[in-house]
Amino acid sequence: MLGSAGLYYGSEWLIDSAKSIAKKFNVSDLVIGLTIVSIGTSFPELVVGIISSLNGYSDFIIGNVLGSNVANIGLALAIPAIFIVITIKFSDLFPSLIYNLIACILLISIIGDNVISRNDSYSLISFFILYVIFTFYRGKIKDSNQEKTDIIDNSSIFVLFGKFLIGCLILFFGSEIFVNRGAAPLVSLLGFSEKAVGMTIVAIGTSLPELFVTFLALIRKEANISIGNIIGSNVFNILFVLGVIAYINPINISNVSFEIYFGLALLMLLGIATFFQGKVNRNLGLVLLSLYLIFVFLQFS
Repeated sequence: MLGSAGLYYGSEWLIDSAKSIAKKFNVSDLVIGLTIVSIGTSFPELVVGIISSLNGYSDFIIGNVLGSNVANIGLALAIPAIFIVITIKFSDLFPSLIYNLIACILLISIIGDNVISRNDSYSLISFFILYVIFTFYRGKIKDSNQEKTDIIDNSSIFVLFGKFLIGCLILFFGSEIFVNRGAAPLVSLLGFSEKAVGMTIVAIGTSLPELFVTFLALIRKEANISIGNIIGSNVFNILFVLGVIAYINPINISNVSFEIYFGLALLMLLGIATFFQGKVNRNLGLVLLSLYLIFVFLQFS
């Protein structure tokens, strides 16, 4: 209960402050979801990954990152879509899908030797920096042609960033309590593999911030923030989280081709749906959730 409360209030602070920051810098909600909000909600993956690296749990690291990416679409996006239709223009989403696809291709290209080295981390982090720059640049151009109807929070930028950081910390501790004091001890007692636990239980726990942020953003009719948060988190997980961890310690990789391609399949399904429908509705949400449950089953089979 305490972890869930932390996730809810952390999400609320994160969205409020991020939206206000976006308006002060004259960028769109989608851009702020793809960058600032997604970085905040992916903070648990980064911390869990660093701790796992320092303790020598490589399968836990890659399992958490790839499992979280699958959970973000198959769980954190699918469950809210079952209850609330998410309307999004394909033209807005397309560049983000391409960035996500390139990030996956880059990951596939560097794990051929079953390790993500420090040299590989330079490529990952460099592409992440380019992603953030291009996303903000495109957002400013697009937003300059839109009518400004939002009320801007008059708080100083320092207060807003402070509120944003507090929201991130609340999200982190909420997810930490949920994982380490809730699900993880139960699973470890059952003797499952490190990779399976990372791909499922821990990944679900670290994806809870995305789930709560998506739900709250949709309730507040901020669809761009909600879907931007999901796609941005996936890019952040691959490029920045793995990049930073590999810079600290090389990451030894087992065979994760299935998990990468499964995540890509969900991403393509999301892209096709938004292209033809311009929305993520209940039917698609049920399909994504069903596919995620199959993914979890296969991890333990």
